[in-house]
Amino acid sequence: MIYQYPARTLVDKLIPKSKFYSEGGANTRVERLFIEQIESIYWANKLSSATMNIESQEDLREVQIFSVNARVEMLDIEIFRYIDKLIPSPIIFEVYFQDKVKVVAAYKRLNQADKSKVVIGDYFQTEWLPIERQDLPLFLRLSELYEFLISQLLPNKTNATSLADKMRLNQEIALLEMRIKQLEQQLKREKQFNRKAELNINLLKLRDEYTQLTSSSKDNLCQI
Repeated sequence: MIYQYPARTLVDKLIPKSKFYSEGGANTRVERLFIEQIESIYWANKLSSATMNIESQEDLREVQIFSVNARVEMLDIEIFRYIDKLIPSPIIFEVYFQDKVKVVAAYKRLNQADKSKVVIGDYFQTEWLPIERQDLPLFLRLSELYEFLISQLLPNKTNATSLADKMRLNQEIALLEMRIKQLEQQLKREKQFNRKAELNINLLKLRDEYTQLTSSSKDNLCQI
């Protein structure tokens, strides 16, 4: 979902696509992705202690909200990664296409060994949603707000207490889904009976592991 941010956070500044090319030294492929897939990019909001009644931290001063007007329904994830590498502060991308919106982001933090660099995690995104903003919950610390915004993008909800654990569980589930799909496709192509039986056994094990992992997440949520 997308949220109604406080009026003081509003920036609403168009960022020319050419600025991304020049600042980041984009290669031909990345530049072509920007040209073909993006209509415009706006710096929509800046979340910080200067624009909200919230406490910033030394390693998290600001969170940016970018509005991306897309020319195509499916944007290449390399676009978001390129922008995230260029801008040190965390970014929540609101992607608009026709009359719908989706939110895309990766958890980004400072590299503890070298705080001039950032560490960018896997990207998560919502489904396409109607353009309806919800009230933003109140948080005392910017880090808590940022973790909340990231957690809203995770496809599988768990009762893990830390965002790191929530993301890890979601990555494990996504990996299992991929392995199950690969085995299903391999099973369809296999002609040898003994090999098909072996693949079936492995597939059943993976499906059981997937069921246990996802069921545990749902059961834990019901206990909260």
